[in-house]
Amino acid sequence: MSDEKVSERRAAELSKKNLNRADLTRQNLIGANLARANLRGANLSDANMVCANLREAVLVEAKFYNTNLTDAKLSRAKLDGADFYKAETKGTDFRNTNLSMVKNLS
Repeated sequence: MSDEKVSERRAAELSKKNLNRADLTRQNLIGANLARANLRGANLSDANMVCANLREAVLVEAKFYNTNLTDAKLSRAKLDGADFYKAETKGTDFRNTNLSMVKNLS
């Protein structure tokens, strides 16, 4: 086995990516940069998205069932029809985001 130090894991860089209908169930996306990404219809159930950057992302009809979004940034995201059933949203930034069509956000 190598004596080299294991490099520190970096957060995923997925800004502006097309992840339309992606299945990201149970993924570790802590601190991930998903700003302006297209996640229309994506399944993010049971994902860990603490401190993730989702600013201006398209999250129309996305599923956030039991997702940890603590301290995530969703300002100016498009969330029409997104479902936050049992999602943890403590400290989540929803500034300048229309929440009128969101489901199960408590």
